[in-house]
Amino acid sequence: MSGEVTAVEKDFLIKTTIEQNKVVRIHGLGFSGPGTLVPAQEDLLGLVISGNTESKPSLFEHLTIYFDFSNTTYAFDTVVRKFDKNIIRIENPKKLSKSLKRKYVRVKAPRDVRVLFHLANEDIKLDYPVCDEYSSISEAAATTDFNLSSLNALVASFQKKISGQATENTITMFRTRKPMGLEEEMIAKTGRILYIPSTSSPLPKHDPYPEGRIITESIEESFEDPDFFINGTKFEKDLNNKKERGIHSEIWCPIVYYQYVIGYIYVANSGKEPASLDIDMVDTTLEFSRVLAYFLETKGYFKTNETGPRPQGHGAKILDMTPDGMLMALPEKEIRTPIKEGTNFSVQLLLKNKHITCTGKVMRRYTQPPLVCYGISFINLKPEDIIDLHEFLYHRPYTESDEFSHEILPAKDSFGF
Repeated sequence: MSGEVTAVEKDFLIKTTIEQNKVVRIHGLGFSGPGTLVPAQEDLLGLVISGNTESKPSLFEHLTIYFDFSNTTYAFDTVVRKFDKNIIRIENPKKLSKSLKRKYVRVKAPRDVRVLFHLANEDIKLDYPVCDEYSSISEAAATTDFNLSSLNALVASFQKKISGQATENTITMFRTRKPMGLEEEMIAKTGRILYIPSTSSPLPKHDPYPEGRIITESIEESFEDPDFFINGTKFEKDLNNKKERGIHSEIWCPIVYYQYVIGYIYVANSGKEPASLDIDMVDTTLEFSRVLAYFLETKGYFKTNETGPRPQGHGAKILDMTPDGMLMALPEKEIRTPIKEGTNFSVQLLLKNKHITCTGKVMRRYTQPPLVCYGISFINLKPEDIIDLHEFLYHRPYTESDEFSHEILPAKDSFGF
């Protein structure tokens, strides 16, 4: 939910909804449908289910209730406390949220569904540095405008793209040696790009990429000795050395293969005229690194290191779910490395009467020790699977215009304040 209204607004909105006998949309674990709010008794708000239905929420069931007011959708969470004939007594909401932005209503901890997910090549054993995050190798790289006819052609097409913008570029692989020096150690450990816009300035303080792609000043400082405030940082000394050698700007881009950093691409600008490599160059180099990892995989570069049969997959706790995604949680030690935002992987949704397989994409990640939580978007769901998932979650026949599955609805009334 988005913004929270004040206590005065909350009381006014609920009071007006009761007085106007406006229909509210009720969502629980085993029930969804229309109803109306009625005045409170003994500090418990009243709720009446509309229509002739034998289905109703259970005692102590958690509900989310939505209603619309003056072109805005509002929602609050509550709990069923007792039954008073045909009136369900629920807790008065502690807060009321508005400006909802989700397409579908999220069903919290849905019953009779399990999730299994599979990380491609998770169990392969390679003699390369393991980085802090797992990233998928996207087949979308096959649609790139880099030349994939051969390795030499691929490298040449990258060099052509950056010609005139960079004076130096090299590719280093960690196949026969380990990372050496601070720059290599940082990109191998983090799996992120070391972007030095200028050797005369510190590293960027903020990462411009939402999913986290570059090594910021604070990340670099975590690789320094504790007394760097007194003696200065190793990286500052490195920058001075680069500057003395005539280097103006650098990009150290790791080549990430799932959880491994198999090498890196180095791009630099040097010479008499100072010139900074811009963020577009970072994007181009990153794209090339992904295409290169994909190309090497398709050519059997890692074939001799493959392991046995596919593992059973990882189970996760479903915190909430909609027909187009879910929020799931798993123990921090369930997988070796956290899954990077933007990563795709295989998902199995094990419903009570059906199994659905699709691709999940990590849209966000956060940690609530001892759990890691992932916001997942479902990709390539079949139309019939969307319908089945919709009916399973909302306990009602599917229609495209079903208002009870959507958070935001067209305004049907004009009363307001």
